[in-house]
Amino acid sequence: MFLVIIHKLEYFLNAHIVGTQIHARAWELLLAMLVMEAAFGIAGVIAAPIYYAYLKDELVSRGLI
Repeated sequence: MFLVIIHKLEYFLNAHIVGTQIHARAWELLLAMLVMEAAFGIAGVIAAPIYYAYLKDELVSRGLI
């Protein structure tokens, strides 16, 4: 149980660190990681920051957000 809690806390830390690099708030990236984990498993967690950064960049460049 302790290991599971530590693993989930790691999500918050990763979201904060990576979020500063891609100009996203930690909660945005955390939500993307959780959704991608539910859909694709551990591969989704790894790919989530990349896909989220791309999606956000496209939306900003088109003036949608």
